Amino acid sequence: MEKIVNTLASEFGKLNCRLRIVSVIHLVELREEIARLRKEGKISEQFYVENLSGFRFEKPDVLPNAKAIIVIATPQRMTLVDFMLQGRHHWVVIPPTYIYAEVRNACTTILSRIFNGTGNKITRAILPLKLLAVRSGLGKYGRNNICYVEGMGSFHRLEAFYTDYPFRADSWQEKEMMDSCTNCSLCLEACPTQAITTERFLIDAERCISNFNENEGEFPKWIDPQSHNALVGCMRCQIVCPVNREFLRTEEREETFSEEETDIILNETPKDNLPDELSAKLKRLNMDEYYSVLPRNLAILMKR
Repeated sequence: MEKIVNTLASEFGKLNCRLRIVSVIHLVELREEIARLRKEGKISEQFYVENLSGFRFEKPDVLPNAKAIIVIATPQRMTLVDFMLQGRHHWVVIPPTYIYAEVRNACTTILSRIFNGTGNKITRAILPLKLLAVRSGLGKYGRNNICYVEGMGSFHRLEAFYTDYPFRADSWQEKEMMDSCTNCSLCLEACPTQAITTERFLIDAERCISNFNENEGEFPKWIDPQSHNALVGCMRCQIVCPVNREFLRTEEREETFSEEETDIILNETPKDNLPDELSAKLKRLNMDEYYSVLPRNLAILMKR
């Protein structure tokens, strides 16, 4: 094994991370997979435009000689955040993956330190990370189409970076589903909107609650208000998954939103008019990127 691969594994192992390396020649296969799903009608044009059109399947302009992609999984728990209202504590869940800044910065720091020593460069890859992780062998799909990584379950944050280092390693492989999913249907039964189905492997993402609470607009009337369970995203299929049993412990952030701050959010105060302290709290949670939907999402959770 290449010495630098051992170095990467050792340095990221200190953070309990796992990683894989694939050649950039596989970018075309990632693009073709998304294109095929669009052509087959399994991804609608609206969903593609809203959620997938930002991916970049070419070598980045800042690193035109990129030769490999490093895919990294970092363990991440669910996060509980406290919103005060009318003298009550309202603990709200933020699922894994949404709080990403610390993870991304840590990955960037480690990679920059290692590759500065070789004279090579890195830059972040904007790609479909679940698909990339499964094709790299870093993880396997669950029946719910979520990527599962050994030792983390689905409770992790994925990041990917290009480098111009000429790795010999290339772990590209066919997609795999976990063996434990073969005779298990718990996620299918738990899905509140029937987005997971036996009729096809790819979930119906347009029925997934995450699709609605990450984007602006009214929730469809066919979604039971009691189905909502997270500030953004949804945890129903992950919580019931037997593979995740040992990873269900949550992390309680120190972020507590005062009555005044909660009122400011619920009253849909423009983002540019937020008090500095409130704005800083949202940025630490990376919820500033979802601020336009937070008043709606928080309000419905508080009514449960």
